[in-house]
Amino acid sequence: LKELEESLLNKKSDIAVHSLKDVPAVLSEEFKIITISKREDGSDALVSENFKCLEEMPKDAVIGTSSPRRISMLKKYSPNFKIIEIRGNIQTRMKKMKDGKIDAIILAAAGLHRMGLKDKIKQYLPVDDFIPSAGQGILCIEYLKSNHAIENILSKFTIDNVQICADVERSFIKALNGDCMSPIGVNARVKKNKIEISAYVSDLDGKNNIKMKYEKAIEEHNSSGEKLAEIFIQQGAGKLLSK
Repeated sequence: LKELEESLLNKKSDIAVHSLKDVPAVLSEEFKIITISKREDGSDALVSENFKCLEEMPKDAVIGTSSPRRISMLKKYSPNFKIIEIRGNIQTRMKKMKDGKIDAIILAAAGLHRMGLKDKIKQYLPVDDFIPSAGQGILCIEYLKSNHAIENILSKFTIDNVQICADVERSFIKALNGDCMSPIGVNARVKKNKIEISAYVSDLDGKNNIKMKYEKAIEEHNSSGEKLAEIFIQQGAGKLLSK
């Protein structure tokens, strides 16, 4: 992200394309982001050579992921899961799974879809149970705030409901002082005239967590992420995230 932002500042490029879930909730003041096109499947996905779903895996299965959010949720399925930190691009992680005697890895379904690897998915983990990262499945464009010509072009590719969900999810993370490495999940959906938000905050081992579904009228979307974060804070989310 930093290298791409330097490219924008140095006028070597006009735009940078990101997976929104990887973009910090607080940007430097020189930049803006805008979402483009439809949201891909926002769920997490199980990839495994030998198992069709989490429920059929042994309680001491070895699972690869580097995400604190995914780790905490996996621990809810079984506190005895052995979690192996696994990094790199999708192909690298899948190779490590095969070579490293890892029973399964958890990846964003959207990334697998975009790489033409949908057939590798054994299970889509339900977003209301295994709540994804803020912005998961959404592509966004980052650009200089001063570049109004680019902003005018990009605004033609924005879908209102996708932008609304992105804003709500990011405002929830921001209000909790979270980032992509926090054990926080949030997923917003527009249904008719309402916005429905599923959210999750946990300590790192998943033993203590807060999980909630929240609905507001679509007209109130501007404040719904912050209001839900306030409820989480009142229930002790700050203490969970500080552990």
